[in-house]
Amino acid sequence: MKRFDVRRWVGLGNRRIWAGFLLMVGIWGGLVGCGQKPHSLTIAVIPKSMGEDFWGTVEQGARAAAADLGVQIEWQGPLTETDHAAQNSILENMVSRGVQGVAIAPLDRKASRKPVENAVRAGVPVVVFDSELDSDAYVSFVATNNEQGGRLGAEHLAKLLGGKGRVMCMRFVQGTGSTEARAKGFLEAAQAAGLTVLAHPHAEDATVAGCKKTALNTLESLVKQGRLELDGIFACNDRSTMGVLEALQDLAKSGVQIQVRFVGFDFTPRLIDALQKDQIDALVVQNPYKMGYMAVEVLVKHLRGEKVEKFYDTGVQVVTKQRLQEPEIRKLVGLKET
Repeated sequence: MKRFDVRRWVGLGNRRIWAGFLLMVGIWGGLVGCGQKPHSLTIAVIPKSMGEDFWGTVEQGARAAAADLGVQIEWQGPLTETDHAAQNSILENMVSRGVQGVAIAPLDRKASRKPVENAVRAGVPVVVFDSELDSDAYVSFVATNNEQGGRLGAEHLAKLLGGKGRVMCMRFVQGTGSTEARAKGFLEAAQAAGLTVLAHPHAEDATVAGCKKTALNTLESLVKQGRLELDGIFACNDRSTMGVLEALQDLAKSGVQIQVRFVGFDFTPRLIDALQKDQIDALVVQNPYKMGYMAVEVLVKHLRGEKVEKFYDTGVQVVTKQRLQEPEIRKLVGLKET
C-alpha cells in the first residue's frame, strides 16, 4: 500500500491555490484590457427636485450613462425647487462622503455659487447642468440654450398671431437660471416681432398650484366685460404651463370669453394630452434624457483625464400637434410608435 505523504498533499494544494489566484488575475486583466472596467468612480448627481416628470427623465439618462461608462452614481435632490438650503446641504454631504465628482442643477444661480466653489476647493470637480451658475468654477455646463428656447416660443406665438397682439409671459419662481433665461429670450424676441407684452409675472411658488394662482390673478386683471383681453401666452416651464392651462380652464368655466393662442415649455403626459386636444398650440421641448446622460458623461470624461468643452447644448425645438406624428418627436416625448 502506497504511503500517504502529507507534505506532498499540502504542496499540491498550495500550487492549486496559487494557480487559481493567477487565473483570477488573468481574467480581471483580460476584462480591463477589453475595456470592461470595474466600478472605480462614484459621482453624485443632484437635481433640482425629486419625483417630477422632468427630473425623472433626467435621472433615466444619468443612470444609463453611468451603466454605459461603468461608474456608480448617487442620485439625490431636495423635495421642492425652492429649498435652496436642502440642495446645498446635499452637495456638502456628498463631498464629505468622498464622491469623486458632482453634477448639479443649481436651484439658484447666486445661492448655489458658494457651495459649488467650496466643493471645487475641496478637490471635487463639478459639472453644472440645466441652469446657469454665477461662477466659472465648474468644469462644464450641460444644458438647453434657454434663451433660444424663449426666442423660439416668441417667434412661434408671433407667427400664430400674424405678427401683432397682446401677450403675457408666465415666469417661474425668481432666481431660477433656466426659466429666467427663457423669459429673457421670449421678451426680447416678442418685442422684436411687434408683440405687446402686457404682463410677465413670477409664480408664487414652485408648484402647479402656485403657478395657477399667479396666472389666474393676472388673467382676471385682464378680463373686461366678460372677455379676456389677451391674444397670446407663453409659459416658461412644465409647472407654469400647467398652471396657465388650469387657470384658463377655470376662467372658461366661469363664463369668460377666451380666444388666446398658448405656447408652453417642456412636456409631461398631461401637457402632451393637452397638445393633442388643441388646448395648447405648441410646446417648446428640450431633451431631459440627453441632459442627464451628458452631465454624467462629461463629468466622467473629465475625471478620466479627457478634455471637455465648457458648454454643451442639448437642443431645443418647437413641437406642435402635427409634429407628434414624427417618429423622433414621439420617442422624445414618450409616445408609442404609430
